[in-house]
Amino acid sequence: MTIRWLAVFLNLLLIPVSYAQTVSGNQPANYYQSANGLTCAALKSSLSAIITNGYNELQYLELWATYTRTDKKRNDANTADVVWDMYSDNPNGPDPYTYSFIVDQCGQYNKEGDCYNREHTFPQSWFNELQPMKSDMNHIFPTDGEVNGIRSNFPFGEVSNVSITTRNGSKLGTGNNFGYTGTVFEPINEYKGDIARAVLYMSVRYENLIGGWINNGNANEVLNGTSYPVFDPWQIRLLYKWHIQDPVSVKEIRRNDSVFVIQKNRNPFIDRPEWVYDIWSCTGLIMPTSVTEQNISSDDLILFPLPASTSDIIKIRWQQPLMKNSIIQVVSVAGQIISTYPIQRGSMNTQLKGLQLTPGIYLVKLLSEKYYQTTRLIIR
Repeated sequence: MTIRWLAVFLNLLLIPVSYAQTVSGNQPANYYQSANGLTCAALKSSLSAIITNGYNELQYLELWATYTRTDKKRNDANTADVVWDMYSDNPNGPDPYTYSFIVDQCGQYNKEGDCYNREHTFPQSWFNELQPMKSDMNHIFPTDGEVNGIRSNFPFGEVSNVSITTRNGSKLGTGNNFGYTGTVFEPINEYKGDIARAVLYMSVRYENLIGGWINNGNANEVLNGTSYPVFDPWQIRLLYKWHIQDPVSVKEIRRNDSVFVIQKNRNPFIDRPEWVYDIWSCTGLIMPTSVTEQNISSDDLILFPLPASTSDIIKIRWQQPLMKNSIIQVVSVAGQIISTYPIQRGSMNTQLKGLQLTPGIYLVKLLSEKYYQTTRLIIR
């Protein structure tokens, strides 16, 4: 039996029943209640307690089976589900290659396009390959094996002097990243926010450990040996920049919900993007930018009646047919997701039924894979 097919057999044995369904919009109503109103280090510590409580630790081999639920997309021909690999995906054209789940696991590889692996956005050498960090789904994604090796344990950053370019345009090289001039790996723009939020998650989830990782491997390139603010100034600025430039997407929201079903915790920066600023603003290194209000366009997203009463069916329309399947979210001003509605590709309108909202102000978000638009809903 080959190594690859042995892996297939083992993983089929490991698939638990709970992986069989992805739940959308499954954040419990009071999940973040104890963190509301806090800022800076206090907010970070509160979130750490929330996302650590009830955590279901997986074994490293189990990750293969989870990807069929957390990292799945349709291929370009819309004929099959394939691995959603951020290091090979081409959002603006044909993918250079795709992988089928299980059968295309690495194994051995010789070149890009051979197989997919498990990429730790926070490198294993930075935490001595220890559990539970080694198998934490919130920072580990399926990616091409060769590109995973190219990234190695280099920090993320922006490259101006390129040494290697992958087939989807990710790069390895050097640049000036807020004063850091070492070698960095740069994913394509469409996934910079995803990666930034995964790295930031690690600083919250493992708050009580991360200060002691500074001497592991080359972790000192990004860590400063504290539990707050955790990172060197250049890394804080870079991660915040990517977080703002690439807002939370439907891909991340759905993955966050799926991880919650399996691992029983969430990435708070996907649920509440504004908390990145709220935590690290005390460092004086980042400028205030409203993530929640990005891409608001009253011309593109129109609700009626507005204001609405508690018994109204809210109608919503937009100017152009959607090019991809999307979702509508109704969100409280505190960031709680109240309801989620799937929207089919080609649609230009929908109705929001069964909301049962109390009087107040809410946000309505139209989200596709890598963008969103937001407008306000007033209930009187």
